[in-house]
Amino acid sequence: MTRPHVTPNRSRNGTPRERFVAYIRVSTYYEEKISPDIQRASIKAWADRNGAEIVEWIADLDVSGRKTKRKIADALAWIEDRQACGIAVWRYSRFGRSRHSNAVNLARLESLGGRLASATEAADTRTAFGKLQMGMAFKFAEYESDRIGEQWAETREHRRNAGLPATGGKRWGYIWHRRQYDDDAGVIHREWYEPDDIGRVVTTLYERVADGESMGSVTQWLGRNGYHGTRGKPWLQSGLTRYMDSGWAAGWIRYHPDDCTCPPKDPDSTASRGELCPNRIWIPGAHEPIVPEDMWEAYKEKRAKARNTPSGNRRPGYALSGIMRCGRCGGTCSAAGGATHGAGGVRIDKPGYMFRCSRMKDNRTCDGVYILRTVAERAVLDRLAEWADAVETAAATIPQQRAAEQGPRDRLAVARERLRSTLAELQQQLDRQTDLLTRGIIPEDSYTRERDRLAREQQEATAQLAALDQRTEEEEAQPADYLPVIRGLLDRWDITPVETRRSMLRSMLHGVYAFPKSTEPDGTERPAYAVPIAVWEEPPALLGPRVENRAEV
Repeated sequence: MTRPHVTPNRSRNGTPRERFVAYIRVSTYYEEKISPDIQRASIKAWADRNGAEIVEWIADLDVSGRKTKRKIADALAWIEDRQACGIAVWRYSRFGRSRHSNAVNLARLESLGGRLASATEAADTRTAFGKLQMGMAFKFAEYESDRIGEQWAETREHRRNAGLPATGGKRWGYIWHRRQYDDDAGVIHREWYEPDDIGRVVTTLYERVADGESMGSVTQWLGRNGYHGTRGKPWLQSGLTRYMDSGWAAGWIRYHPDDCTCPPKDPDSTASRGELCPNRIWIPGAHEPIVPEDMWEAYKEKRAKARNTPSGNRRPGYALSGIMRCGRCGGTCSAAGGATHGAGGVRIDKPGYMFRCSRMKDNRTCDGVYILRTVAERAVLDRLAEWADAVETAAATIPQQRAAEQGPRDRLAVARERLRSTLAELQQQLDRQTDLLTRGIIPEDSYTRERDRLAREQQEATAQLAALDQRTEEEEAQPADYLPVIRGLLDRWDITPVETRRSMLRSMLHGVYAFPKSTEPDGTERPAYAVPIAVWEEPPALLGPRVENRAEV
């Protein structure tokens, strides 16, 4: 029968075993990531050699020694409760690397009558010379921490001068090519970022925010359409805001100036000094921008306005907010109020009474348009009814689609997979022909004809796959894909919340274009009207921001 191991309360020479708390810390710096198992084994060996007993194991994993909020306080609590007489560490540097926190924690430990012991550094801290050795070890630990910090600062400065972000890694909308050494060529390939297919989505996000859509709305749009960040997780509004505000997609690198006089970083906070300071500098990056500069400037302007707007006023108040477009310039139309006077001259305000061109309102670069909100919403409902009837009529004449190909995303995925299977099959056929030629079963001229035919089919399939990869879900969309959305809006328009109505319209409309009132050739006046444009339709021809007859505005 195996007897359980029991740690004796006395050492081999009969003296009582000293009780220690073992403290293990793994740093955030890669150079110092000493395995917890190695530290544990060393401390156990030290305890056996010195007749000590480890009564508790406390571990701080992936924690910098400069932080003050660490579990070292839990170890000190054991000393304070008289359950242990000291703290054992792998090396003194594990106790901490901050000059101030080390002094505070060590003073508290000594005031409680405890002592600090290192498993790999032979120093008896109960003697004057041992305390000197421990102090020198702390100084070297602080020096190493400062040296590592300076190296990181030099590395960040070097990367900044090269037009690279402070830290490497994946960036949304780009393919990250690491810096690597080519053994065959004997050269070092530089680190660089290449735009990928997701870049079109990034450009769309900046455009939508610049047009007045909120960050919360575009974040929800990403989630509904299954777009994830570089870590494979759905976007959060805070993370998406940081990414877009950084200007990376517009070709800029944002950094915090080294000579800034803002307060130093809190070692116990996860936020960097630059994140808490509004003083930022943008420098051109070495990567290719995927967002035009004018769109980036418009985005920054909208974000600045949003930050200065009370949060209660940011939520759109109307279903067509951010969706209305000017029929002259194609820009956004914002809601505007009106007023009338009732009996007795009482003023009656009408908020959101109409939509008007934002360019006309802001800088008069467009003659613009005014249209009643009720007229625009009625045009949308009428157009939804037309689409519903047309879609249902067309659906009755075509075969039922398979369940796997119902949505535009699914159809794109199925089409891509079909082409990839075709390419794989063509390659297998080419390999078989090559095998038959090498075995002498078919003559070379027959092989050449078959090889050329297969090569042509491979080129065609590859071109089709490349064209398919360039298509977006909106380009692949069909009216039948939006029939549930159309029916839901028609049946429950009045009872559906405004934000929900707006999100549903956003998913299926390029925009609602408002055209100004005009005079027909026969002299009749045509009032202002709206034209909703679905994602499967082409945008209408614009009238142009400037016209000769300004009386029409």
